[in-house]
Amino acid sequence: MKLQIILIGIVVIAVGMAITNPSKDRYIEYATEQFSETGKTSICAGENIPIAAQQSCKFVISQGKGVIKKVVNNSTKQQNFILFSLYETDLPNKKVTTIAAFGNFHMLK
Repeated sequence: MKLQIILIGIVVIAVGMAITNPSKDRYIEYATEQFSETGKTSICAGENIPIAAQQSCKFVISQGKGVIKKVVNNSTKQQNFILFSLYETDLPNKKVTTIAAFGNFHMLK
């Protein structure tokens, strides 16, 4: 009886994972937002950068989300394992690996 309950639980979790496995389109939206925010905090911030320049930099990055989205779309490969997916995005200076499961994303590198 306990074994049946455990097996039913595993099946329910597996079905839940398969249903909530995010699509590549959702990943592209997520990654575009993450890379935009990272750019705003790492490129536009700094003690030696005037406030006006920081604000202009953030504005340019916000307006360039369409370009960022195209770069992410063109440089991302998905490995779909039905229950979860792995996304590898090859950016000019680094490779970002993201695991997607239960409708969420977690960047590994």
